Amino acid sequence: MNRLGPLKFRPTLREKVWGTRDLSPLLPAQPRRIGEAWCIHDGGRVACGPIEGRTLADLVVEFGARLMGPNWNPASRGAHRRPLYGNLPRDSFPLMAKLLFGAGQLSIQVHPDGGPATAQSGVRGKSELWYVLAARTGARLGLGLRRSVSADRLAPAARDGSLERLLRWVPAMPGQCVLVPGGTVHCIAGGVVLCEIQQNSDVTYRLYDHGRPGLDGRPRPLQLGRALQVAKTEFRPEVRSPTRILKRPCLTMALDRCAGFVAELLCWDQPFLYTPDQRRCHALVIVQGVGSVNGIPFEAGDAFLVPAESPRFHIDGSGSRAIRAYVP
Repeated sequence: MNRLGPLKFRPTLREKVWGTRDLSPLLPAQPRRIGEAWCIHDGGRVACGPIEGRTLADLVVEFGARLMGPNWNPASRGAHRRPLYGNLPRDSFPLMAKLLFGAGQLSIQVHPDGGPATAQSGVRGKSELWYVLAARTGARLGLGLRRSVSADRLAPAARDGSLERLLRWVPAMPGQCVLVPGGTVHCIAGGVVLCEIQQNSDVTYRLYDHGRPGLDGRPRPLQLGRALQVAKTEFRPEVRSPTRILKRPCLTMALDRCAGFVAELLCWDQPFLYTPDQRRCHALVIVQGVGSVNGIPFEAGDAFLVPAESPRFHIDGSGSRAIRAYVP
């Protein structure tokens, strides 16, 4: 039986009303307003090699612990969930990795936190980490509210748009990272490019969408009632800078971690030997440079999964950077 090696995925582009045709400095210009490039997700397809075209969801089911590590076992006989990975279907990868191109202003929104109330309803929680790659002058991050408010105050502020003034705005600058726990009221505005690592959930509750039409010309729906149920108005995430963990074989910087994932920044200027972790799968999102992973060429926007059973392999490239994410 041949051991699985690194698997390459190309980004899936998604049009958004707040997106842009100019995807620099990461991707080529596009004819549509792209807001998100999904790099690692269940529907992503292997870009090359003997299993080219297979979706990540297919691989999770077929290879199981060979891909994910020895803890990827059924919770009980016939179960469709995995221990340590929460309320997750058996054909789902626990993480998603995206590139966001926020030329306009995203909606003011909140994600569920995965607590008992949301878990009982079958909704998966979503905490996320942002690593800022580029920012225009005046770009900013909305990270919680300036002060905690009651639902009685939050609801009318969402309806009349004054919620924007209640947000705690922080200037966006390249190199920042911030962990945004589920339940945090948040927003991105003014021209921010970032890499987002998140738990595998695409549940978003919009509080306010600036009164603009969506791509179909009609207002996008709000989910004010559900948002008020999950919003933690006392949450105010702090921006931080990466901190060095290791210098060799490549510079490794800690970004942040939560119960759902660990995120790190890898930086290298010369070839090095990558040692996989037999306990878990690694996701690598290339955010700068060109080179190759195990002989497979990469450029910014490409992503790789490193299976738990993968043997060691070489990575090369000069001035290259990648975000590494894995389940703790």
